[in-house]
Amino acid sequence: MFLVLLRREILAHLITFRFAITVIVCLLLVVITTLIRIDDYEQRLAGYNTARNVHREALLSTRTYSDLRPKIDRPPSPLSIFNAGMDDRLGNTLRIYYTNVPLLWDAESHGSGNLFIDYFYRIDLVFIFQFVLSLLALLFAYDAIAGEREAGTLRLTMSHPISRSAILAAKYFGAMICLVLPLIISFAIALIWIVLSGSIFFSGGDFLRIACILLTSIIYLSAIYLIGLLISAGVHRTATALMFSLFIWVVLILVYPSVSVFAVSQLTRERDSKINSSFGAIWQIQETVNKEEKEYLKNDGVNGESDRFLRDNYWVHIGVSAPEIANHIEFKSYDWRVIAPESEKFIPHAIRYHQFLTPLRIRAAEKMGLVRMPVFKQTRFWRAKIARNLLRVSPAAMYDLATQAWAGTDLYGVTDFFEDARQYRRTLINYFYDKDAFSSRQWFASDKGTINLDDLPRFVYQRASLWTNASRALPDLQLLLLLNILLFLATFAIFVRQEI
Repeated sequence: MFLVLLRREILAHLITFRFAITVIVCLLLVVITTLIRIDDYEQRLAGYNTARNVHREALLSTRTYSDLRPKIDRPPSPLSIFNAGMDDRLGNTLRIYYTNVPLLWDAESHGSGNLFIDYFYRIDLVFIFQFVLSLLALLFAYDAIAGEREAGTLRLTMSHPISRSAILAAKYFGAMICLVLPLIISFAIALIWIVLSGSIFFSGGDFLRIACILLTSIIYLSAIYLIGLLISAGVHRTATALMFSLFIWVVLILVYPSVSVFAVSQLTRERDSKINSSFGAIWQIQETVNKEEKEYLKNDGVNGESDRFLRDNYWVHIGVSAPEIANHIEFKSYDWRVIAPESEKFIPHAIRYHQFLTPLRIRAAEKMGLVRMPVFKQTRFWRAKIARNLLRVSPAAMYDLATQAWAGTDLYGVTDFFEDARQYRRTLINYFYDKDAFSSRQWFASDKGTINLDDLPRFVYQRASLWTNASRALPDLQLLLLLNILLFLATFAIFVRQEI
């Protein structure tokens, strides 16, 4: 009897106008969105390749070790076509140098060049499923019980020897089959189109991630359908069920996520003052470096206290040091690139100067990083965590966060780039030590030839593993599963106690 009911539910949905609308709208929007996102990805990939080549050429033209400040770039994620997340919203170009520990706010961005897409970055495949399919799922559910109760067919069905749990299960599985069918077809068309484009390549792990995004989409649609089914079981008129379903959709899908993000941005604004307070601690660290540098210059055995003295002694000077600019004080600076023959006698002094100052600046940068990192976590990262927790009231937000984690475009997936950047900075510093660069004439001068960068370590960005993506998606996926169970139990509890 259950199979008969299931078949009846499936056929009843398939012959409806709303099923035809679901298929047409879903396929049309998915095809259009896929084309736009492929074009956007190709342009962002071209921007990445151009930036990487430009930065590589600039690096190869570096004349001294002290000018060795490579720029690294984060490639766009191919899975951003499914959920763009933070992939094209946060910085993707970062300069690495020994006197700075890089953080998220140090990054620059090279966009797709498509202003329309850069503005409407939220339109992706998950966006279509999150908003459009969720609305259609409610339209499938609002009259599932209330409509049959009004028409009298529910009483007729229950006159047969079948339990209410079987009736409820048949309605659930029948509707889900009809909802999942256009979802799977849309996913398949999008995936085929992406593969045939020839510009996007998926690894085996990427196909598994796509399968997990599809599974998460099914679980999300199930939760939305069960919300509608719960409303349909709790009211007696289809018009009332439809009104409540649309109200819940507007609140949970449209209003609540936006209000939550806005509220967090307003309630935590005072934490931005911690950024300003950190400047004082950073300034004290820099002041300590300045004082030690000034003290060294007074006792280095070279007469003269100003950079003008050095220029008068035939040094070709191309800049002044940051402490001199900051404090407007005069002291000797050894940042030369071309050295006149008359000034060769100062080379040992310059080498000793950099041997002393450069490690001092590296240690100061580490201390500044220890100041900046907690401030970043207590302001930007703390705000993001609060917003994520508030958003988890909405199943749409749970779905969005889970699929971002699967695609590697969530906040944690993007900040992995900055973790790799900090590790690369340490690698670069170790490279300087291995080359004995601080004790080299080529640290500050290029008149004896340019530096050899054949053995310079290259930055390699590795996306998070599938296991890491799963661990990040699991909390929201578990919440969606729990929501499904609670909604089904609540619907069952109401349905079995009702008079038909």
